Amino acid sequence: MLHDVADVQDANENIRNIGLYNGAPAVGVIVYPIPGANIVATDAQIRRVRRRSRRPCRTACTSTSPWTARRSVNAAVGDTERTLAIAVVLVIGVVFVFLQSAQSIWIPAVALPLSIIGTFGPMYLMGYSIDNLSLMALTIGTGFVVDDAVSCFENIMRHLDQGLAPREAALRGSARWGFTVVS
Repeated sequence: MLHDVADVQDANENIRNIGLYNGAPAVGVIVYPIPGANIVATDAQIRRVRRRSRRPCRTACTSTSPWTARRSVNAAVGDTERTLAIAVVLVIGVVFVFLQSAQSIWIPAVALPLSIIGTFGPMYLMGYSIDNLSLMALTIGTGFVVDDAVSCFENIMRHLDQGLAPREAALRGSARWGFTVVS
């Protein structure tokens, strides 16, 4: 059944090696996915094949997976989701506390989710997959979006405090970051 998902070679037994799992003799099979393969999908396919292969040898052998990369990938995705959610909540809270304006929370509340969701569209169109490196880049990029949005808003507030009209303050305050305000 292993030949369904891999290139398998039958070779001579090496009597100088022994495989043990929990103290019992075992045969170890290490599966390396090809570059660019989806680890979670590969793991699911291996599990399906293992379930089918158990039927003929129920009493003679058992099959276990002591470690799979799927767990670490799912944990990394879960950690990133949690980190981004906490970041959004903290940024909104900090902006509200320091700028003391209910209007001020709309900038990070809209900019952050849109930038995160908007990242996945080009990634999908360009054929990129989500891996640990792209998750880390997404987390760091979120920090840049927050920093730019807060800096831009603070600059607009500074111009408003100097007495400029709201439209003029928005134009001057956002020009430094390359943003344009359209009325």
